[in-house]
Amino acid sequence: MRPVSKFEFIEEPDMSTHTLRASISLLTLLPMIGCASSRTSETARTATEQVLLSTAIDRSLNNVSFEQLQGRKVFIDDKYLESVDKGYVMGSIRHKLLAAGGQIAKDADSADVVIEPRSGGIGTDNEDSFVGIPKMSLPGTALSLPDVKFLSHNTQYGTAKIGLIAYDPKTGESYGLGGQSTALTKHDDTYVLGMGPFRSGAVRQERESAIGFESPTGAVATLTGQKAGRIARRSPVNLIDDPSTRVAELPSVPPVSTITR
Repeated sequence: MRPVSKFEFIEEPDMSTHTLRASISLLTLLPMIGCASSRTSETARTATEQVLLSTAIDRSLNNVSFEQLQGRKVFIDDKYLESVDKGYVMGSIRHKLLAAGGQIAKDADSADVVIEPRSGGIGTDNEDSFVGIPKMSLPGTALSLPDVKFLSHNTQYGTAKIGLIAYDPKTGESYGLGGQSTALTKHDDTYVLGMGPFRSGAVRQERESAIGFESPTGAVATLTGQKAGRIARRSPVNLIDDPSTRVAELPSVPPVSTITR
């Protein structure tokens, strides 16, 4: 080892230099660090409310004998129908009429039968209850203790009452007494010691039937594996049936002409 003279010195590492270099390296990496943001929104009406009502409408119309209109031209007059989801009510009546073998007339003059639907009540109601200690105010103070819920239960009801009558557009005489059909649906959310919701009711049945999956808590969970592709109805909706079950014949398609030069 070479001896160190009195004019030489051993240079020790400068810690401030290493810190400066590390800071510069970090600053050069900052532009490469990305960030992401997401935006969520809610519709004015919840899907739960809409499914409750549409299911109630379906059940109400399922009690109507549209098969009696098979082979007849029917005009559906909606002037007395005032309700939420009016479009779904009218579309469902048209659907059931066509499925029963009836025909939709463009106006009353060209119809054999006129149907007048009306709403006796289409809407939702809520009921809340819980087991626990209710909110209370402390005597002599402005303080209050919040309620303590050991078990809480929320139920939302959907009601659809639809009236229908059929008459002859030429004479104005009714074909029958007609009537009203009422259906009720409900959706339950239960919380136990703050855990939940444990769900049951029509909305859960509709959703699980659609995706083919049952969550242990009653909520629609994320699908994985083979069930990930089952996000639609398990039975497909066929708009065109085979010829033996069709009500109407499809129009023939003219052949595609080719131009030769």
